[in-house]
Parts: sequence; C-alpha cells; structure tokens
Amino acid sequence: MAHSGTRLIDAATTLVGWINYNATDPFERTRVSGETVRLTTLLDAANSFVLVASHPGAAAAVTVQLEVAPLLKDGTVGTFVNAGSVAIPAAGGRVETLISGAGLAVAPADAANVTPPAFAFARATLTPSTPDGAYVGLTSTEQL
Repeated sequence: MAHSGTRLIDAATTLVGWINYNATDPFERTRVSGETVRLTTLLDAANSFVLVASHPGAAAAVTVQLEVAPLLKDGTVGTFVNAGSVAIPAAGGRVETLISGAGLAVAPADAANVTPPAFAFARATLTPSTPDGAYVGLTSTEQL
C-alpha cells in the first residue's frame, strides 16, 4: 500500500498561526504575519504546492500573500518573490490554492548564486490585519 502523505506536512510548514510541539520541534509558539520560515524541504520547480489559509472571521476580508526566497550559496536568504495570493471573506473559512513550481523563478540578481532546488524560505503576509485564529500553511502535492 502506498503512503498517501505529503512531503512537507510538519510544523515547519506553518507560516502563520499556532504551532504545537512535536517530536522534531519541541517548542509551542505562534508564527506571525510576515515572519520568514525556513522550510524543511526545498521547493522544487518541478512540483506543485498548496497554500492553505483560514480564519474564523474578521472585520474585513483578509488577503494572504505568499512569497518565497532561495537559499544563497553563502547561506543567506535571497530575494523574496511572489508565489501567489488568496482572499478569505470576512465571514471566515478555508481557502486552498494550487501553486505551480514551474511558475516560480529566482530573482535575476540571485540566479548565479543558487543551486536548484533553490527555494528554502517562505513568508505569508496577511492584510489588512491578522485575525485571531488565522492559519496559513504550505504543503506539497507530491505523493511519496
């Protein structure tokens, strides 16, 4: 029987929201809008990814902007590039959107300074504000 899990499902894929402790991450905490998160698995342009966003309700509709950045050869974070966005109505709910890795391109200034798969960092920015109980995560559609 084939395993039906996805490569990126673990605490490191939570971009905004509360993270419970687990075997690989012993710290409970809340990630905030705009926080840079190092991914446990590099994003490969040959794959697709799913941006999952939700909130229980807010004063206004909430827009989630996902950006990714490469790991440069010197170990620093490269330039963030837009990877996609979703909008959640003020009434709340859950939205998932497919992001094609083929649509992701390293910023021209970083191109000579990365080794594919390059994208190792992500951040999600919620506007106009982050409602209580909001969650944003990133997962892969690739099956093991």
